[in-house]
Amino acid sequence: MRLRQAILSSTIQQNATFLLFFATGIAIAHLLTPRQAGSYSIAIAAVGTVADLKDSALGSYVVSSPEFDDSLLRAAFGLSLTIAVCLAAGLFGLSFVLAAFYDDAALGHCLRILAFAQLGPAIAFPATMRLMRAMRFGVLLTVGVAAAACQSAVSIVLAVRGYGADALAWGYFSSAMMSAATTIAYDPRGLRLSPTLAGSRRLLTFGGWTSGTFLVSSAGLSAPELMIGRVLGLANAALFSRAQNLVSFVRNGLVLGITRPLLPNLGDRVGRGADLASVYGSFVETMTGLAWPVYALLAIWAEPLVRTIYGDAWRATSSMMVPIAIAHAVTLTVGPYYDFLIVKRRQRLLFTCESAICIFTIAILGAGLSLGIEGAMWALPLSSTLFVACYLSVLRPVIGYDVGRLFRAWARSLVATLAVLPVPLAMRQLLTESTTEILLGFVVSGAISVAFWLAALMIVRHELAIHVRVLIEDLLDMSGLAYQRFLPQRREIDQR
Repeated sequence: MRLRQAILSSTIQQNATFLLFFATGIAIAHLLTPRQAGSYSIAIAAVGTVADLKDSALGSYVVSSPEFDDSLLRAAFGLSLTIAVCLAAGLFGLSFVLAAFYDDAALGHCLRILAFAQLGPAIAFPATMRLMRAMRFGVLLTVGVAAAACQSAVSIVLAVRGYGADALAWGYFSSAMMSAATTIAYDPRGLRLSPTLAGSRRLLTFGGWTSGTFLVSSAGLSAPELMIGRVLGLANAALFSRAQNLVSFVRNGLVLGITRPLLPNLGDRVGRGADLASVYGSFVETMTGLAWPVYALLAIWAEPLVRTIYGDAWRATSSMMVPIAIAHAVTLTVGPYYDFLIVKRRQRLLFTCESAICIFTIAILGAGLSLGIEGAMWALPLSSTLFVACYLSVLRPVIGYDVGRLFRAWARSLVATLAVLPVPLAMRQLLTESTTEILLGFVVSGAISVAFWLAALMIVRHELAIHVRVLIEDLLDMSGLAYQRFLPQRREIDQR
């Protein structure tokens, strides 16, 4: 599968999953109280600090390795299973500690359910790696959507039946099992592989630093939720989690869909000795050009949309979304930093950066919490600023990106972002507070803003204009039209 097709399949999966979870979130918001949702939020945040260790570090090595054979896969499988069992046992024991720390028995019960869910992905590890290496993202699209649908259905049914926070935990568990089962069904060869720890030294050498990176990175991401839950209560943690999830759809739906196929492609480029600097600049421009305008629209419409869709009980979520959106937008200025450092085998440098950022995030968040929830929220953009400064400084000697090109990429994306602002800002001032007008205004302003955004892309010759050009050409070919006068020159992008 070519990179462009892989990106399309990956993006569709991320967005389909988001739509399912978004609809589920609306239903759950009316079935559970913020405090009940807060018990699950803290449990999933605790899992998030360590869950990536079970396969992400090993997966990064296997997917990007120039050499791929059964001996490598068996060793990675053995390590993945070992880590998963240890994590499940550790999380099970931690559940009693956290239940006492937060004085919430439901939290402990949720965490025990989530602990056993960690075994599913580890069992499906060989099949997942084969599908990733082959860039079969169409199959992974089916797996991801099936797992998300299962999680949504189980969570809603159990919430209706009064299971409270456990409904969300059992939904997570069912998703993990469904994902493992469908992945193995598509590639059952992994069942014939016997896991082993022999030959795992190279994995441990690489995976030790990478696992440490995931640990400190996940700790930094989970720190706000855990600290808010302890200092300001579980209800505030649930409100923050809702805001974080709503804003994260941009990164998960658009950005992750683009970057997910990147690692195997970069591994192939490094094996051929190809230049990475130009690819990096293109991805930074593409990611910021897509995401920044959406973050701007979210910030403008946050308050009326949250109140209309989720109800007054979740209204405080909207005020949290603005600083979170700014923080996310700032981090995208360095693009897919992780993939480039991993493929260049700079895992120690990555660990050092993530450790410094994690420590700074916890420190500045603690200071912000002394001012209340608003202070904690505005501490996040400050943390993102350090994040960007850190990675810009370390990426330059590693891949040799062009500073001037990077600034021009940001400038073009900023112009595209500014182009979408006038219409939603005007509609927010003109419309009343009725539900119909709010939803209609959001849809109409979004549609008009897309037209303004496309025009801005063409005018400034943004990287995305190339992709738009290809899409329009395909549509014109299908319709028999040929009005291409004002479109930019087509360039070859299949290999990007």
